[in-house]
Amino acid sequence: MKKLLSFILIFTACLQQLPAQELKSELLFEMEANLNAPQMVGPVLTGTRIIFPVVSGTIKGSKLSGKVLPGGGDWGLVVDSTTFKLDVRATIETDDGALIYVSYGGYIHTDAKRFAMLLQGKGGELSPADYYFRTNPVFETASPKYAWLNHTIAIGVGRIPAAGKVAYKVYAIK
Repeated sequence: MKKLLSFILIFTACLQQLPAQELKSELLFEMEANLNAPQMVGPVLTGTRIIFPVVSGTIKGSKLSGKVLPGGGDWGLVVDSTTFKLDVRATIETDDGALIYVSYGGYIHTDAKRFAMLLQGKGGELSPADYYFRTNPVFETASPKYAWLNHTIAIGVGRIPAAGKVAYKVYAIK
């Protein structure tokens, strides 16, 4: 037992001396999406459900460009007077015809006054610095060319430029 305890103490001391890896990112693409009018499901057990159907969109980046296909959407939840929890699913069709499924959660958070403006479609009147809008996209594709996305961690930084529009810068975490 003494040997095991000694080993654990030495191993723990060695781990504490290892430097942590630095977090690096690279811009993967910019996305803009056009949304249909929201579908107000209303109060549910965990908040107020609002669905924002995706009509179209564009993806532009050095490694990935294409369009967002109709049929996706955000099955979001108003958690309280300051927070929207995202639940998005969409399909990207690349310029060379590959299909990529993307899903992500995330949050939009700000003070109650600005949050009410966002819900009323007045996001264009606010600076993106006025609210926190972050997502965590996960990708799935059968395309050999884009298979690297299947194991890429990504973070999206969003903004709401106008009613019926949403835009993101999506970064791959290295």
